[in-house]
Amino acid sequence: MLETYLKLINVCYFELGEAFKGLKDENVWKRPAPGLLSVGEVSGHIAYWEALRLAGEGEDPSKCKVKSPLIDRRFRYYKSTLETPPSDEHLRMTAEEVHKELVRIHQESVAHFKTLNPSLSSAMHGYPGNFTYGAMLEYRVFHIAYHTGQIYSARHLMGEETVDN
Repeated sequence: MLETYLKLINVCYFELGEAFKGLKDENVWKRPAPGLLSVGEVSGHIAYWEALRLAGEGEDPSKCKVKSPLIDRRFRYYKSTLETPPSDEHLRMTAEEVHKELVRIHQESVAHFKTLNPSLSSAMHGYPGNFTYGAMLEYRVFHIAYHTGQIYSARHLMGEETVDN
């Protein structure tokens, strides 16, 4: 079952890669409209939760086994991201660098998770209630797909052409 979940998440990362094809560097951190996040900010959100869920201990990024500029508390949720502009370190990242960093975070997080090898029916360590590892993996598929759609929409709003999606 674990391999099925991870295969589905990898499909999401394939489509995420498609969403980055042809992305102009000047549009990575540009918000397409007031109240909407940039491609870089949405990418940071995907990276943050992927790393914390698969390679973290609760919701403290300092305890995450994977390190990256994209694993930044400002990317935790929409409102905090909207209120806090990206750092200079983020703004220096090109489209290719953001995409490569997303893939690296994904690969390292999955490798850590496989090493952890938790029972999918067990409750996640450090999370309230009975949130299981299996439920978390199911949600990862939706989460990545949803935000990939946002990336396509942001690009369209900025007048960019995307691959046929």
